[in-house]
Amino acid sequence: MHVRHAAAAACLGFALIGGAPAALASMPTTNVTPNPTAPGTSTTFGVVCPGASSATLFGTTLSLPEQIPMENTGQGTFVATVTLPTGVEPGTYHPDIDCSNGQSTTVTVRVNAVPAQAPQTGDGTTSTSTNATLTDIGFGILGLGAAGGAFLLGRRRLGRRA
Repeated sequence: MHVRHAAAAACLGFALIGGAPAALASMPTTNVTPNPTAPGTSTTFGVVCPGASSATLFGTTLSLPEQIPMENTGQGTFVATVTLPTGVEPGTYHPDIDCSNGQSTTVTVRVNAVPAQAPQTGDGTTSTSTNATLTDIGFGILGLGAAGGAFLLGRRRLGRRA
């Protein structure tokens, strides 16, 4: 009697496992670009919902509107590009996406902190101050290097004539 129950359980298990790949193949898949992202950054959420005609991103966890319609790019693929609010806190968020075919999924997005101000470096292309002391020092070092190179080449030429 126990053998029959074990065999029935094994058949049921194989039937369930055999049906799992087909069920998993139709589940929505998601992506976020860039991920991680940062406050104030344009971020694109994507989902593939087989057989769906529309999809909606729920953005309240990221301080976005509650329902954000996603653009249909064809063949059950939908995207929504949003700019994250500058006040969103760093952390990991899990906004939901609902598909019109009755399926839903959760997407994971990591928000990193942004430095308050970039360091002042360079010759003014990335700095707010130009013609600073460091620029003068840099030009002085370049001049010394050129003078030293000329001196060494001159000595080398004199050494060959002797």
